[in-house]
Amino acid sequence: MPRAMPDMFFSATKDSDTVYVKIVNRSAVPQQVHITVSGLKSIAPNGKTITLSSAGINDTNSITEPHKVEPVTAGVTGLGPEFTRTVPANSITILELSGK
Repeated sequence: MPRAMPDMFFSATKDSDTVYVKIVNRSAVPQQVHITVSGLKSIAPNGKTITLSSAGINDTNSITEPHKVEPVTAGVTGLGPEFTRTVPANSITILELSGK
């Protein structure tokens, strides 16, 4: 019998003053995620995301469509010790937060 796999995965790591929150959304729909960061004195209100997503979970780049799946970097605001983000369907998102 096939084993069910969760639609969402996440991990968080810290390197110097940067916190990296990695979120994988295997679902075919965007997911709202509430994030709580503890153990730091402060989180900067602005950060960065790097997102790799596609309309279909099995999409790949090819010779005829070499840019079908590409990472997109964007600035984000509204960050803090607690915040909510919506991650796209079929995506891997890396949030880069500045914290001390």
